[in-house]
Amino acid sequence: MSIKMKIHNIKSIADFEFDIPTNKGLYALTGENASGKSTVISCASTAFYNPLLYSYFGQPYKGSRIEFEYGNKKRSVGSYDNRWIGARGNLGITGFFEGSLVFGNRFKDIDFRLLKKLSQISKSQLEDASPFIRENLGAILHDNKEYYDNLYVMNESCQKKFNLLRTTFYYERNGILINQLNMSTGENLLLSILYSIELRVNRDTYGEEPAFILLDEIELALHSSALRRLVYFLKDLSETHNFVVLFSTHSIELIRSIVPENIYYLQKHVDDSLELINPCYPVYATRNLESSNYGHDYIIMVEDDLSKQIVEKILKQKQLLGNKRVLVISVGGWTQVLRFAYDSIRSNLMIKTTKILIILDRDIKDLVPGFLKDENINFSIKPNYLPIQSVEKFLLQNLIKQVNHELFRELNDYIFQGKSLIDIINTYNNNVKNGIYTDSERINNGKLLYGLLRHELHQIRKEDSDLIELIVEYLFNNKNSEIAELTEFLENQLKSV
Repeated sequence: MSIKMKIHNIKSIADFEFDIPTNKGLYALTGENASGKSTVISCASTAFYNPLLYSYFGQPYKGSRIEFEYGNKKRSVGSYDNRWIGARGNLGITGFFEGSLVFGNRFKDIDFRLLKKLSQISKSQLEDASPFIRENLGAILHDNKEYYDNLYVMNESCQKKFNLLRTTFYYERNGILINQLNMSTGENLLLSILYSIELRVNRDTYGEEPAFILLDEIELALHSSALRRLVYFLKDLSETHNFVVLFSTHSIELIRSIVPENIYYLQKHVDDSLELINPCYPVYATRNLESSNYGHDYIIMVEDDLSKQIVEKILKQKQLLGNKRVLVISVGGWTQVLRFAYDSIRSNLMIKTTKILIILDRDIKDLVPGFLKDENINFSIKPNYLPIQSVEKFLLQNLIKQVNHELFRELNDYIFQGKSLIDIINTYNNNVKNGIYTDSERINNGKLLYGLLRHELHQIRKEDSDLIELIVEYLFNNKNSEIAELTEFLENQLKSV
């Protein structure tokens, strides 16, 4: 169950809805500059946080409001008579928000006139920082847990003297105490994040509700290596302590570390409306073609990993990779593939000699001409299509509608070695029959069945790629006619360069 958020007349966003995830894990909110990422994540933080609304959102417009629904609980933040009013309602969740430069928690209660006084603090007024903060700060920033062995915090009496709501950190270098206000932006950011996490982790009970960590463009404050180590730290933390970590980000490194199902892409259109694309593949989110210094002779754009594996197997089996550089990339839904391919050509995202080939799932073949016409998109090389509609529809057809005994046996023998495939299928059929599954669209397109199969895969520590590889082998071994058609297309296009 997600937290449903509705935004109306906040900064540049007229109307937008976003289902904030509540399953533990890492998520990314991304998009081009000025698409509204920071505004969306700032709005999301008001689900549990009471920020300085004028500082975050400026003067409200007529009817400015943010509304939340979580089960039977509601919460809203809005304006009246051109003035912001406080939050109403409580969703019963906790969390914190950190902005890398402008917003966040680390300086919210510090008067900068205190800088001189804070610099005059003696070591007797300090205490050792906790091992959790000290070791993780060093590990993330410098890959060295002992780097901040001389990290301290202001003691409670001194903190009260300066009317500070949050503790202030110091570290000692060459006998000199350096207070938090004089530390780097990256150190400040990590201290704030680690301090807030520690408060949560040290609680004896967590309950069923996750805690939320919302982070806005933290890559602006962190080196890429430190960012990677932070991601590993937060991944482990989310699994152990039931955290939902949502990044607003442009970072390629960060987005690559998150599965497409957890990436949300904000697409801003010419009329200023917002479209949310999810799932979203990293290559679409970052517009990064990984072309290297020398580029590629061919870039083949496909929808998902099944498509990628089919194409790569054809290339290898037919020995089409000799004397040329070929990159096969998963982009996302078919409209994303077409738009991305067109944008890549129009915006010169690759070298001029690179050819782009498009291969889509077969179930949308009849929809493509109309879409290209409506979007005014033209390609010199027309899209080609996979031998199956989609992996979800393929499995639905062959395991439920008209059972393919040979495929069923192979999947049961080589993939589903924990809970048997027949038990999984019986569970699915009973849930459909008894009305437990009610989403008719997801039933008909096979996504509910595929979700059940994926869940079992992960239970036995297998990956989607294991299932996809077997399906690809089955298609080739059975000499699928559409495989031959796709093979001919690739053979004709990938001529020696």
